[in-house]
Amino acid sequence: MSEARKDQLDCEINRINQNQKMNQERIEVRGDGTMLNINMMTKMLTKEKTKMMAKVTAETKTEAKTAIDIERRSKKESGQVGQSASWDEGRLRNGVKLKSKVQSYLKRAGKSAGVLALFIGTMAMAVSLATRTGLPGQAWLGLLNPELQAAPTAGRCFNPQAEKPKLLVIKAGKILTMAGPPIEQGIVIVEGDKIKAVGKELSIPEGAEIIEEPEGWVLPGLIDVHSSLGLVDERGQSENEELSEPNVAQLDVLDGFYPFDRRTAQAKASGITAALICPGRRSVIGGQAAVVRLKGQTVDEMKMLAPAGVKFSIGEGPKQAFGSKGRLPSTRMGNIYVIRQALLEAREYADQWAAYNESLAKARKEKKSATTIQPPRRDLKLEALAKVVRGELPAFIECYRIDDISGAIRLVDEFKLKAVFIGCAEGYLVAGEISKRGIPVIIGPMGIGPKRAETENVAISNAARLHKAGVKIALESETQYGLAALEELPLVAALAVRGGLSEEEALKAITINAAEIIGAGDKIGSLEPGKQADLVIFSGNPLDYQTRVKKVIMGT
Repeated sequence: MSEARKDQLDCEINRINQNQKMNQERIEVRGDGTMLNINMMTKMLTKEKTKMMAKVTAETKTEAKTAIDIERRSKKESGQVGQSASWDEGRLRNGVKLKSKVQSYLKRAGKSAGVLALFIGTMAMAVSLATRTGLPGQAWLGLLNPELQAAPTAGRCFNPQAEKPKLLVIKAGKILTMAGPPIEQGIVIVEGDKIKAVGKELSIPEGAEIIEEPEGWVLPGLIDVHSSLGLVDERGQSENEELSEPNVAQLDVLDGFYPFDRRTAQAKASGITAALICPGRRSVIGGQAAVVRLKGQTVDEMKMLAPAGVKFSIGEGPKQAFGSKGRLPSTRMGNIYVIRQALLEAREYADQWAAYNESLAKARKEKKSATTIQPPRRDLKLEALAKVVRGELPAFIECYRIDDISGAIRLVDEFKLKAVFIGCAEGYLVAGEISKRGIPVIIGPMGIGPKRAETENVAISNAARLHKAGVKIALESETQYGLAALEELPLVAALAVRGGLSEEEALKAITINAAEIIGAGDKIGSLEPGKQADLVIFSGNPLDYQTRVKKVIMGT
């Protein structure tokens, strides 16, 4: 290649480098003390340069080969005559072509850099704008990508008014707050996900949506306090019992929870807005329970309290599950033994951790090295039970017959447990003993009768007699026993009324009492300002079998 040709290529490459340097700009966007620095060291320019250089190199090789072929043909035809003139003429033509192509590539690179600069400038302005208006990160990303903006998890569109929670006003014939006397012709004001106000003659906020139900009854969302919702997979297979061993305290129901269980929509349509999800009754220690709100599409969106306690079971369930395999436990004695042994080990585990933490604190206080102080080995099973022994988590003990209830009472006394009894079909026989220890009871079932050995002596007056003795009670739906549909939870309360319980206490047993027993009374269970806006509008008295659910509201 001639010197002139080399000079021409060097000149073009220098122009490319200069163009890239000019586009390595620094853009600063300032807004409310926020600076965004963007260095346009773009890979796009580098790719364009590399591509063009490859093209130039290929073009040069092609030209050189063409020139050599022409020169050889000329030698043959004219014996070297006119060689210099032909070569110069061809070189000139090819140089013009090369220059034209290089200029074309440079124009393309410049356009790419311009597009990139425009995009980055737009992003910078969006970030600055988001900072000044207080938009979250997801929102300003939504400005740049409408598809993200339209997605359920994306931020809201840029509109300051849209950030304000929506207001909803419910005017109803009767409002049962479960925190005071009924309010006739009352008003509930909901703002976003919370209850803003409840009363009789409240001022209506401007722009609020109004629901008028002059004959309707408004109650807090109902609560099912012993449920297996979400623990059945989409094929109908149960996921609420791990029967590989009698003690599986380390298991968490949320790890097997299925948010799209079709029964969840059924429960919500019947006025149930929250539930205590429990492991089944056939493991002696079945795992950790959780409180969920029936709103959301993921476990974390629905979770309200987890763990809410550890589930224990005393009675026929574990006997049948393990006794049939020739394994412990096969008797009621075996049930109690498994629990007692597990709690003794958990107490020792808790003491080891307490001693470790005490040693660490002492070393820090005395400014000594703590490297020689080794923590106990973690055991997830004992860790869950240690919280029960320390009183940090309640023990939900499922027991029905008087012998099972008595065994549960002895365990409560021995380990000073914070306990809740579930079932307690014969609880009325020892109502005084249960009340003396302040043990709440989740009562059920009422309609199964002698079909099961554990419920042969069930009495419809059980709830009334326990309440009369001073026991705080809640009522569970009987779907766990295959007796009734979720829609019939208010009818379970009606049966308790037939057995002597007042209507007010029966409704408390499926709302505020239920919430307090499962540890969620500060969030749900009553219509009070600041609580979750979970409420149900009934067509009349919820305890009447003809009453239907007209509307379920869970925030705006």
